[in-house]
Amino acid sequence: MPRNGPEPTTLPDLLRALTDDELVELFRARPDLVTPLPSDIDQLAVRSETRSSVARVLDRLDRAALAVIEGLAVLPKPVTSATLKALLGFTETRLRAALRDLRALALVWGAKDSLAIPPVVTELLGPHPAGLGPPARDPELTDPGTIAKLLDEAGPEARSVAERLAAGPPVGIVSDADRPVTVESARSPVEKLLARGLLVAIDARTVVLPREIGLHLRGRLYPQSELAPPPLTGTTRDPALIDRTAAGTTLEAVRRIEQLLDAWGADPPSLLRAGGLGVRDLRRAATTLDADEATAAFFLECAFAAGMLAAAEDDTWLPTPAYDLWLALDPAKRWARLAETWLTMTRVPHLIGTRDERDRPRSALAPETDRSVAPKVRRLVLAALDEAPPGTAPTVDAVLAWVGWRRPRRMTAFVRDLVQATLSEAALLGVTGLGALASHGRALRLGEDAAAALGPHLPEPVDHVLLQADLTAVAPGPLQPDLARSLAAMADVESHGGATVYRFSPVSVRRALDAGRTAAELHDLLARHSATPVPQPLSYLIDDVARRHGHLRAGTATAYLRCDDESILEAILVDRRTTPLGLRRIAPTVVVSRQPLRAVVDELRALGYSPVPETPDGALLLSEKRVGRTTEIPQRATASGPREPEPEVLAAAVRAVRAGDRARASRPEGVVIGQLRRTASAEAIEVLRAALAGGWSVWMGYVDQQGGVRDRIVDPVRIDGGWLTAYDHAAGEARTFALHRITGAAPVD
Repeated sequence: MPRNGPEPTTLPDLLRALTDDELVELFRARPDLVTPLPSDIDQLAVRSETRSSVARVLDRLDRAALAVIEGLAVLPKPVTSATLKALLGFTETRLRAALRDLRALALVWGAKDSLAIPPVVTELLGPHPAGLGPPARDPELTDPGTIAKLLDEAGPEARSVAERLAAGPPVGIVSDADRPVTVESARSPVEKLLARGLLVAIDARTVVLPREIGLHLRGRLYPQSELAPPPLTGTTRDPALIDRTAAGTTLEAVRRIEQLLDAWGADPPSLLRAGGLGVRDLRRAATTLDADEATAAFFLECAFAAGMLAAAEDDTWLPTPAYDLWLALDPAKRWARLAETWLTMTRVPHLIGTRDERDRPRSALAPETDRSVAPKVRRLVLAALDEAPPGTAPTVDAVLAWVGWRRPRRMTAFVRDLVQATLSEAALLGVTGLGALASHGRALRLGEDAAAALGPHLPEPVDHVLLQADLTAVAPGPLQPDLARSLAAMADVESHGGATVYRFSPVSVRRALDAGRTAAELHDLLARHSATPVPQPLSYLIDDVARRHGHLRAGTATAYLRCDDESILEAILVDRRTTPLGLRRIAPTVVVSRQPLRAVVDELRALGYSPVPETPDGALLLSEKRVGRTTEIPQRATASGPREPEPEVLAAAVRAVRAGDRARASRPEGVVIGQLRRTASAEAIEVLRAALAGGWSVWMGYVDQQGGVRDRIVDPVRIDGGWLTAYDHAAGEARTFALHRITGAAPVD
C-alpha cells in the first residue's frame, strides 16, 4: 500500500499498490481468494467483490470494524472520511487505523473524499444496516434543521416513538398504516409522524423510520460504549495457584483417557449400525470414569479426533496403535497432544444427546457432531481468557460479551452454547485452572511448546507407594507408568487427588491371579515398590486368595467341577444356594452341571468359592486381560479444522498473480485475454529463439489441458524436440510446454 501520494481510487489499483508482504497477508486473511489461483490482479479484484468472499471476511470483523463498514454503507455517496468520523465519533488516529486495516482486507478503497466499499456489502448487511431504515424519499428530510423542526412540531410523545424506532429495528406494526392522514387530522403519535413524513407506510400494517431520521435521533451510529471491547471482569486468583490447579487437572485428564481406552481394549463396545456409540456403552464409559456421560463423551471424542480410537473391522470400537505411541510419551507431552487435538478438532462433544433436524438423538463418535466453526470459536475463547488481566477468571457472561464483540455477525445461539461448552471443556482438560488461563494454556493458544510450559508444574513420577494395614496403598504422587498399571491390576482405585489411594480386596487380588500373576510375583512387586514394610494383613490376603485360586477347577459337560478335596465338593452340593446350578456328582472328585461354564464359575464366586476354568487338556484357563487394537491408525479428514495456507504457498500465489499482471500489462494494444495474434509454429519459434538468445521474457498464449487459453510470461531456457523448456513466472519454476499448443508469442515490453 503506498505510503506517499494519493490513495488508489479503484480496487484493482489498491491491490496493485500492496507490497508482496501485504498481498501475502491479504491471502492469509482471505484464503478463498487463492482457491483457485487468480490469473492476475484484475481477476483477484473481481473475486474480492463476490458475495461469498465478502461475506466470509465480514464475518471476521469485530464490532468497531463492522461499524466502519456500516457507516460507509448508510452515508450518502460520496462518503468522506470527515463525515464518517463524525458519524462514528472516532478520533482521526482511530479512523485512520481502522481504514488502513480494512484496506488491507480489500474492503475499502478510495481517497479521503470518496471512500468506497464492495457494492455487495449493502446487500449482505440486510435491509436495515446498523438497525436503520431506508433512505428518505423526501429530499427535504436530508436537512438536519428540517428534521429537528418537524420533530418539535410532532410533540414529545411522537418523538419518543421515533426514538424507539431509531434504536432499531426501524419497523413498526400499526393498523391502517397506509390510510390518508394530515397534520390537522393527526391525533396519535404515530399519525403525527406519518403526517410529517417522519414515518413512512410500507403497507397496510407496517411503518418504517427513514434512515436520516434515525441518524438524526441517534446523533452517532452507535454509542461509544458499543465500539470498545467489553471488559473481562471476574475473580482474581494467584497465578501460581492457577498453574498448580490446572496442572493437577492435566494429570487427571491423561489418566481418564488411559482408563477408558484400556477398558475398551479389554472389552470393546459395539459400533452402531448407523455409526457412533450406543447410549448403554456411553453410560458404561461414564461408570468406568466415575463421571457423568457428558464428561465421558468429551474424552472419547478427544481420543477419537487424536486417532487413538477407531472402529475395527469387527464393528467394535478399539484403541489404535497411535494409543500405544501416545502411552510411550511423558505425561506433559501426552497432555499436549490431547490439548492440541481439542483446540483444532471439529468435533463438538456438547451436541451429543441433543436432537438433530430429524428429531433423532446425536450419538457419541458419530459424524453428526462435526462443525467446522468449532476450532475458531475455541481460539476466540482462549484469546478472551488470555486478554483478561493476569490471574483473572472472567465470568461466562463477560466471555460471551467479548466473543460477541469480536464476531458480532457470527454470534448465533449455537456459538453462544459452544462458547460456554469450550469454557467447561478447557477446565476438564486443564487448559484453565480455577476459571483462569494457565501458563501452559497460554502456550497452547500461541502455538508454543505447551508440554515444556506444563512440565515444571507437574510432580515427578514416583516409583513407590505407602502400604497400610487397612489393605490400602497410598501413591504420594503420579506413579511411573509400569508401576501404575501393575498396581491397577491388583487393587482398585478408591480416590484420586494429590495422592491416589488404592484398595486391595479378594476380588482385586484374584483379578491379578486370573491375569497370570503368581502370588510370589505379587509379593515381590509390593516389596520392591513399598516405602514401608508390607503389612501382614495384605500378605495374608494374597496368600489366602492364592491358596484357594485354582484349587477348584471348572470345565464343560456342559460344565463340570473337579477337586481333590472331596469335602469342598460335598459342601457345594449341600449348599442350598447352588440348587439352580443343577449340580450332580459323577465321581468322588467330579461334579457336573447343566448350566454354561461361565454361569457356574460366576455363581460360585459370588457365593464365596473360587473356581478357575480349565481347558479341555486340564490346563488353567487364565482370563488374561485382552489388549485389543485396530490394525492401523485411521485417517480422518474431519478430525481437525482447516489449516492456514503454508507461507510458501502464499508466496507462490503472490508471484503468480504478479506475473499474470505483468502478462496483461505487456499485451499489445487492443488485444484481450486469449486473443493474442496467432502465429505459425515457425514464427513462434523465431520469437522464442530470439528471446533465448537475448535473455528477455516472452508473453505467450498457451492452450491448457482443459482447452482454455491462458496468458503466461516465460523466460525460454531450451527448445528441443517440439518442446519449450522455460521459466514460468506464474508458477515460479521451470516447466515444459508443447510448441503446438502455443497460440502466439510476443516480447514483453
